[in-house]
Amino acid sequence: MNTNAKELIEKFSAENYLSKDEISYRLPNNLALDVFWQEVGKFRKQKSEILPFNDQAAQNFWYFLTPVLQKEIYEIDSSGKDSLYRVVKKEIENELVKDSLIEEALYSSVIEGAFSTMKRLRELVEKERTPVDINDQMVLNNYHAMQFILQEKHKEISVDFILQLHKIVTEKTLFEDEAYAGRFRDDMVYVKDKRRDIVIYTPPSAEQIEPAMKQLVAWVNEKNDARFIHPLIKASFIHFYFVYIHPFFDGNGRTARALFYYFMIKNGYEFFKYFSISVVVQKTKIQYYKAIKDTEDCNADITYFLLYMARTILESIHLVTERIAQHYQRDFVFIRLKEKGVFLNERQEKFLKKFLVSDKRAITIKAYKDWFKVVYETARRDLEDLTAKGILLKSKHRRQFMYSPNYEF
Repeated sequence: MNTNAKELIEKFSAENYLSKDEISYRLPNNLALDVFWQEVGKFRKQKSEILPFNDQAAQNFWYFLTPVLQKEIYEIDSSGKDSLYRVVKKEIENELVKDSLIEEALYSSVIEGAFSTMKRLRELVEKERTPVDINDQMVLNNYHAMQFILQEKHKEISVDFILQLHKIVTEKTLFEDEAYAGRFRDDMVYVKDKRRDIVIYTPPSAEQIEPAMKQLVAWVNEKNDARFIHPLIKASFIHFYFVYIHPFFDGNGRTARALFYYFMIKNGYEFFKYFSISVVVQKTKIQYYKAIKDTEDCNADITYFLLYMARTILESIHLVTERIAQHYQRDFVFIRLKEKGVFLNERQEKFLKKFLVSDKRAITIKAYKDWFKVVYETARRDLEDLTAKGILLKSKHRRQFMYSPNYEF
């Protein structure tokens, strides 16, 4: 290999961790892809950490702790464990945790194809409504699973713990296979691309599941400083390996994400209870499945999945930091309202409490009307009144007026 090729190998591994397909689009014409890819593999393997788990080709899973991955883990440890989270007001903390549980419950189900909304899940949780279909049941189950994790985070992981978690996740959603809630599958299963109706992955046989899960549990609970693995790497591998083994007929993805949460919170990453990682996974679902496939296609190299999870966590930390700031801004607005003696009707007060901490940056009269089930004129009058009082800012986008928060009120 010439100097230029060696530089490219390092660039494609240290800076941008590319797969064989991604490299093929960037490789100069004078370099043969198959030969170059072999050299890439050698370079990465020399710097790799080997895990005591095999893929279906009897290769050990392994990872390369790239400079980028090291940097992202450092950022997660420093910003994620920042003192900011320890001084959040109790009222705000309770609200954030509740919202996080609901978001994670919803979006972890949406990733798997459920159709629901935050509003509907709040009705199921806060008003204790009875689920009317499988979508309701899936999101409610996920909510209960997240509650279970927070309650049981002091416990060591075990096969029984995994089965109990799966039973919560899949309760009343398996229909004729209800007996398999909280039970490993006893037959083959095939992961299909539903849109194209083709098999895209065949997991290991049912006979391999229990030994694989026992090995995973023993590894997770191992306390050995000489073989220390960063909790983020360990939690990410738990997530990946669980999906790879596919121990259940259904509910594997939801259980895997719940176990990821459990392990991170159990290992001192308490800030995880403030945000939903599945919100970001849902937005980047293509990259999520690509990271899993790249690991399978690139000789059991889980670096792809580790890099994806680290980026996803950093994005989640950014979102929750913004959300904490919004809560304090909202509280400041209400303090100013009280100081100025500004009167709000019950509907306006309820609206501001939610709107000022929502992801929405502006609202229309129609959206307000639909939110509170009022006539158009009532919605317009409420918003115009809030604008006249300086609490909202009014602008026009195309043919409709938009109302946005005025945090300098």
